[in-house]
Amino acid sequence: MVGSQKSSLMNDTCGVSVIFATLLLILITIIAASGVAYMVSTMQKEAMDRESHQAAVESEELKIVSIDPVHGNGGSWQAIDLTILNLNTADSRISSIRVNDGYFLNFRAYYDPDSFDVYRDYPAVYSAGHRLVIPATKSKKIHLNFSDIVIEGSETIFTSGWTNNSTDFTYSLQMHPWKAYNGVDFDFVLNDTASMTECLPDGNFTLDNDEQQITFFGNDSGGNLTNTTDYQIFYTIDFESYAGSAPLEREPLRIELITSYINIFKELFTPPMPVAEVQFKVENLQAPNGTQSPNSYFILDASDSMDSDGFITSYRWAVWKDSGNETLYDYNLTGMVVRPIGIDSYNDQDVVIDLEITDDTGMTSRLSQVSGNLTVL
Repeated sequence: MVGSQKSSLMNDTCGVSVIFATLLLILITIIAASGVAYMVSTMQKEAMDRESHQAAVESEELKIVSIDPVHGNGGSWQAIDLTILNLNTADSRISSIRVNDGYFLNFRAYYDPDSFDVYRDYPAVYSAGHRLVIPATKSKKIHLNFSDIVIEGSETIFTSGWTNNSTDFTYSLQMHPWKAYNGVDFDFVLNDTASMTECLPDGNFTLDNDEQQITFFGNDSGGNLTNTTDYQIFYTIDFESYAGSAPLEREPLRIELITSYINIFKELFTPPMPVAEVQFKVENLQAPNGTQSPNSYFILDASDSMDSDGFITSYRWAVWKDSGNETLYDYNLTGMVVRPIGIDSYNDQDVVIDLEITDDTGMTSRLSQVSGNLTVL
């Protein structure tokens, strides 16, 4: 009887099932709790990331502190240098620049006052795909060219490794444009350094852009180039710069900086208004013997010039005689009121005068662009 009860208890699985079910329920609860904790943790991280991103967007602050436009032909600007100050404690990245009604597809920036940034031995060209960094709490000077940016490079191909002129010779190019500008279109010319004559590619060599190598065909492959001279390859890369027409020099410049955070920083630069007049003056000069004789001269006065959004920082005059055939001053006579020398106010004919003024933001304007030169007949 006792053995029967013992056997019955050993074969009774009801208790095991209850225990197993309880353990399974506990495991499910733990997994569910872990999943909920993970979801909460992920949501908290995403919320923190959003808050951090929002704070970065709100704290970004760029300011265009000055511009330096370059005169072009036909009354339009040729280029503009912008100095941008980053007022934030984090770096900013420029995605796009707009001036008036057009965007700059490509542009450059200065490493120092006289040279451009360099990237892999080529001038760095910035775009939406290669964004310019404005360092935190520092300034950066940008060069905007309204015409295309043309970059040139060259390198010498040394044939000392081409020991057998009958076989093909492959040379790895160190200045291939794709090292700096991946996938960009470019033109090239190969010259014989001994004769400085151009070598045509057909049947003589091939350029592998993907591998950035040039292969000379040996005599057995029909090539006519030899290993008795080195060769020089010249690259030309043309970047489209400004998608639009260059703004006129007499027009205001509306500049927008678009950053990687999609912030837009705008500035409007209005050119100053040049106003000039010519005054005819006479003074009596006394000779050593005491006699006096009248002497006439001109006074050029720009004191009525004005700047609506700042103040004028410089006045530069240009003066020509004989309808422009003789240059007396080439915008190197400075001052608001000046007295040019070299002019005989009685006898000189067709004296032409121009005035260039610059304001505190760097905007310039010339009298010739606004109302025309002054001419004294």
